[in-house]
Amino acid sequence: MATHADWVELRVHGVSGTPPEAMLARPHVLQVDGDDKSRFFRAVDDEGREIRAEDGHVVEGFHWGNYTSGSWRKALWLALIPFGLVNAAAFMLPPVEDNEGRVDPLARRLRIGAMAGLRLQAVFLTATFAFAIGMVLIDIIGTRWAYRHLSAIPDGFENLVPAAATVLAALIILPLGLSLRPKSLLDGPPARPDPDPALQPVDAAPPRPTEKVEHVQRRTPFARPEFYRGDSDTSAFRALHVAIGLFTIALMAQRFSARQLWSVDASEGRPGLGVVILILLGVAIAATVGLGDPERGATTLHGGASRGWALTWHRWISRLSLVLLLLSLLSIALAARALQLRGLPRERALDGLDRFRIPEFISRVVEFDVIGRWLVMLAGAGALVAGLFAVALAVRTRRWRARRGDEAWAFRPYSWGLTSIAVANLAVVLGVGFAAALVTGVSTALGQREVKAGGNSKKTALGSTPLIDRVAYAWGLGIILVALAAGICLLVSRIASRQRLLAHVEVGYPSDATYPGQREDAEPYPAPRAAGWRHALASAVWEARLKNQVQLIIWSIVLVGAVLALFLGWSELAALKHIARPPEDLRLLSVASDEVNELPDRVESWAPVLAQVGAWTLLGLIAILIAKGRQALGDEQTRRGINIVWDVVAFWPHAVHPFAPEPYSQRAVVDLTERIRYHVAAAPDGVPGRSVIVCGHSQGSLVSFAALNLLTDDELSKIALLTFGSQLRVIFPRAFPAYVNHTAIASTRGLLEGAWINLWRDTDPLAGPVLSWDHDIRATPPREAHFEVPVGRLEPIDGSLPTIDQVDPIIAAFAVWRCGDDWRLTDPTRRPVELPPGVDPIAEAPINALRGHSRYWSDPVWGAALTTLRHRRAGGA
Repeated sequence: MATHADWVELRVHGVSGTPPEAMLARPHVLQVDGDDKSRFFRAVDDEGREIRAEDGHVVEGFHWGNYTSGSWRKALWLALIPFGLVNAAAFMLPPVEDNEGRVDPLARRLRIGAMAGLRLQAVFLTATFAFAIGMVLIDIIGTRWAYRHLSAIPDGFENLVPAAATVLAALIILPLGLSLRPKSLLDGPPARPDPDPALQPVDAAPPRPTEKVEHVQRRTPFARPEFYRGDSDTSAFRALHVAIGLFTIALMAQRFSARQLWSVDASEGRPGLGVVILILLGVAIAATVGLGDPERGATTLHGGASRGWALTWHRWISRLSLVLLLLSLLSIALAARALQLRGLPRERALDGLDRFRIPEFISRVVEFDVIGRWLVMLAGAGALVAGLFAVALAVRTRRWRARRGDEAWAFRPYSWGLTSIAVANLAVVLGVGFAAALVTGVSTALGQREVKAGGNSKKTALGSTPLIDRVAYAWGLGIILVALAAGICLLVSRIASRQRLLAHVEVGYPSDATYPGQREDAEPYPAPRAAGWRHALASAVWEARLKNQVQLIIWSIVLVGAVLALFLGWSELAALKHIARPPEDLRLLSVASDEVNELPDRVESWAPVLAQVGAWTLLGLIAILIAKGRQALGDEQTRRGINIVWDVVAFWPHAVHPFAPEPYSQRAVVDLTERIRYHVAAAPDGVPGRSVIVCGHSQGSLVSFAALNLLTDDELSKIALLTFGSQLRVIFPRAFPAYVNHTAIASTRGLLEGAWINLWRDTDPLAGPVLSWDHDIRATPPREAHFEVPVGRLEPIDGSLPTIDQVDPIIAAFAVWRCGDDWRLTDPTRRPVELPPGVDPIAEAPINALRGHSRYWSDPVWGAALTTLRHRRAGGA
């Protein structure tokens, strides 16, 4: 007779890298498979002997958190958030396949155009990053700070300081391309890659069936092995972005020096160094945008579907990227030489001019604003191209998008499929803010912030240039506007939803009931004493529902930032010829410190305050990044906490920006797939029920979902899926509709033959239901819609704990709302007057602390869900 010792419960943690001890709820664990990144653990006792579940089945935990939370260096990834966001935006575009799985040619062309616009925005972020580094090292440290401390610099070395600052700026950019190999760039992408060893079966498993897993059949690109191999153009992308960063720094150094290294004669076709660098920078940008469709690069080029010229084009771009990288290094050397020839005026400093007021120096600083205006035009071009193509793509895909009333409506994309626009522009806003924060923070720390008069009596501290002033002012104004709007909306939402929230509280703890004490001699817990707790529970439900408004929050920030960026760019470009300044009444939307006296009298007094608010906000931003990074040096919990954002963003392969951290999906998903395959192959023949139950929490549910789509139909018939605290409906299909959507969820559930249950709580701030929708808890009885539940089940399996006959009493006792296979748990866990059979005594108080997004596996309903899945019959009949 088979028992539960013949099956495996495989837990996959979610965001923030939950420790394996917490995942398995045991103080001692032992790694049984994997390496230092993908690790599989089981619980052991003090002597190292494996501890199994009470009914004898194997409990194993898959820990992938070291990919994003393992070392203190990864905590410094906070500074790369803009790169990760713009890269993730590429995967937020709508799918180009219709409901029948056919690729729409026009939609695909529009998607390629939108990707080109996103790559242009990614180029802007790289150039802005380099621009900020150049401002700090060449201007603030290499010139201003060095000029005021010339007495400490040995005679004859003062001319080397600006040149050394240029070289140091380049050395900061170069490590981002350390993984580059000249040979791979010269060879370009291979015509057909070798099989990835990680995608092959483990030795312990039998030969894989010859059945081919088609991603069209599975209706998600996660079923394509090419997704996990990565794009073969990534090396060329990385080389091009490094070259763009170096060209930007070289251009800043050359224009700052105002020196030419050879005679310039435009009539004879001899351009200056600055013109040459600018042309090479343009070539690098064009090559980056024209590299192709990175998301499908490996599949398109390696699958034999593309014409030969496409492969040739990618190979030549790879070679060109190597040439541009070498030319960018040469440009840095020439620009540093130009700065050395210009040098620092030691005699002026020794004459007592300790203030940075030398006219020729000030004119050279203004040259940075010229480059800043070029960056403004680049940002506008990227946003325009990406926006136009993304809107056109959303309109095109509207033909096969779900309509209100359809089952798929609950899985519809955010903002009609325009989320990529919002997230990409949010990345731009953050990138500009981070750059300005770096410049403002360093200039303040070194005491190099200039003071200029604003009007007859007003003085305002600057960053380094008028452009940085405008950014600081825009952040100050934007923060006030967004904070006011958010505060008003939150207050109205909280008041308007009060009665609706109380309905959720009534489900688990009716207001007219009393709750028994834990011990037999304890007094009952009266409902009036629970009033404060009931208010806290209602607040928790309200806070949890704020995740449904994430698109409004992002769009509010982006729209305010877009308006302010528009006037910032208009004001900066007004310095060029034939461009008028903004109307006088609108100039308050973008102000530099020396323009305060030009404002209307009614706003002249508080304009400097906004500039200071923005400057201090930027200073606070850089201080938080430094403090959190430093705190992560010795605190593993801090590293886990601040790396949560990367658990979501770093899942996706490099598509438009190569400086984002390495995507862990290319290892974690594949390693989980092979471990599942190993357990399926190792299960004894003839055992009833599912051999493996994969339990995915939060981001781990996405990893599990992707892993299951790499398995064959025969393997999936022996597997069940238990998701909990999952975003597979409330976030992932709405943000990434081409990868997780209603069709993909339904097809995966069908391939599992209905063996999928999801657990959720109203108080979970990050997750929600997956397999149900349209919930109305205030109706009598409560209403909802859900996927059809299989009606058949296996005969009771001997040794189950709880038994299959005990599942329904357990669900009723703990007030679980069964929405099909979506089980809504009460939070805190409701303690029944009498515990039903099959549940261990609860060692917690009757009214416990809210669990929210965590501790699902300690819920008394956990075992009932496992037993239900274990008894799901293959075929669902």
